[in-house]
Amino acid sequence: MEKVSFALDVEDGWPPVAVEHVWCERHDDLYKLVNAPFFIQGLAYGDKFTAVPDSVNGCVFEFTVVEPSGHSLVWVLDTETHAFGPVKHEVLKLGCRVEGFPVFGLHSIDVPLSVDVTMLNDSVASLEARGFSLAFPVWRHELHAA
Repeated sequence: MEKVSFALDVEDGWPPVAVEHVWCERHDDLYKLVNAPFFIQGLAYGDKFTAVPDSVNGCVFEFTVVEPSGHSLVWVLDTETHAFGPVKHEVLKLGCRVEGFPVFGLHSIDVPLSVDVTMLNDSVASLEARGFSLAFPVWRHELHAA
């Protein structure tokens, strides 16, 4: 495994970092993401992608997903220190993976294709009702519903 650095476009102070580092497995020119990102749009756990790190700073500025994993991604932002623990437990029981970035109040939820989306919707609704902000930077489950 290797850590791959992605350069981020920061606008009005968001995201709060200019680079995100993620873990990937590398096979020649193909990378496979093995964790859920917090700020990289369009990339989910298990995606296989191509990218060429910049020769000066080593950061990836552009990538191409060549084999989507089928996983979806939900970002949860806690701006007022709500209790994420109970909902995190519910989401984990569904088969999701959750990663946290406590200093910024962020949680990244990896949603494997096997997760019951109806049950996940209940957890998401619970988060919204508790005041969490949500984003869905990668949502692929409707592609496999047919």
